[in-house]
Amino acid sequence: MAGKQELTTKYILQWFSPRWFIFVMGTGALANVYQILSGKSAGALHVLAEAFLLLAMAGFAVSAVFMIVRFAVGWENISKEWRHASLIQFYSAISIAAAICATGLLNIPLSFISCAAAETLAAIFWYIALIDGIFFVFFGPIKVTSGNHAHPGRALGFWFLPPVGLFVLVFAGNFWAMHMKSVADARAMLFLNTVILGIAIPLTIIFYTIILFRLLFYNFPRRDVAPSFMIGVAPVGVSIIAMNTLIPVLMKSGVGLIDPVLLASLVKVTSLLLWGFGLWWLTYALVSIILYFVKHRVPVTLGYWAFIFPPAAYTIATLLLAKSLGVPFLKTIAIVLAAAITIGWAINLVLTVRGMLNRSIFDVAPTFKGDIPYL
Repeated sequence: MAGKQELTTKYILQWFSPRWFIFVMGTGALANVYQILSGKSAGALHVLAEAFLLLAMAGFAVSAVFMIVRFAVGWENISKEWRHASLIQFYSAISIAAAICATGLLNIPLSFISCAAAETLAAIFWYIALIDGIFFVFFGPIKVTSGNHAHPGRALGFWFLPPVGLFVLVFAGNFWAMHMKSVADARAMLFLNTVILGIAIPLTIIFYTIILFRLLFYNFPRRDVAPSFMIGVAPVGVSIIAMNTLIPVLMKSGVGLIDPVLLASLVKVTSLLLWGFGLWWLTYALVSIILYFVKHRVPVTLGYWAFIFPPAAYTIATLLLAKSLGVPFLKTIAIVLAAAITIGWAINLVLTVRGMLNRSIFDVAPTFKGDIPYL
């Protein structure tokens, strides 16, 4: 891995990164943003939502094929990634991408397939998200704690991906539950999602503590992983979405666990508090990264897609809060964010396509390439 590496087809297949699913995450999240802003099954925003969802699903399918091929031709390299405290976190991106596709299929009225087909496809994506998300939320920490690669300085924004995957799995399941005809099935989903939240919430709090400690007491990370701190916005957005979409499922299932009205009030207050924290992290991360970009030349990697999904999830949460709290100003903020993210998505797409043409985007990021020979 040392020195100049020839980016042959074999090398690309052996090191094909699950970070490609971060493109799917951002594209699928934007599809949902456009649909919420549209609010109907016609018009330019709805067409845009359909197009982005279709692109996200196509991206997921292509990336999944490459990952399957990689398991056949690059198992030794995968095992090295699983011994790396940060690289192993990327495998949770598969779960997030699948759950985002499921969410889009359930919430965006599609003209190219029937409602029944969309729900069936959403269920397939949800099961993929469930299997991958639950597996790596256990497997990842076990590999990190039982290995010899863990160090506070390696606690990067990628560590948020496993709990983020759980939150996205929860709200995808909540949307699916609202399409279920059986109350018993909706209750089963409610029970499962409550248990998953019990894992996701404490893990997120712990990771925020660890990563903020790393930010304050260690030097800024190497240039190619600097964008990763934007991922810290994602847990705020997805947790707000998960909590707010849980209430209708509770009402539908008729479980006397807690008064839905009381829970709704509690969720509104908690969501607003979280939204404020998310605004702080978004500002902090954005200013820090911009200052870093000004001082240093940050190479183009798949890590640039970290600028898309986290703020897109925060935008969806902002739109939900604007509706539930009846605060129009929040919707204005969401529209501004959506416009900025769309511009960022277009820039990233151009950079990624250029990197694909010269093959540079397929190389292992410099920070990780330096670690791999020792794993």
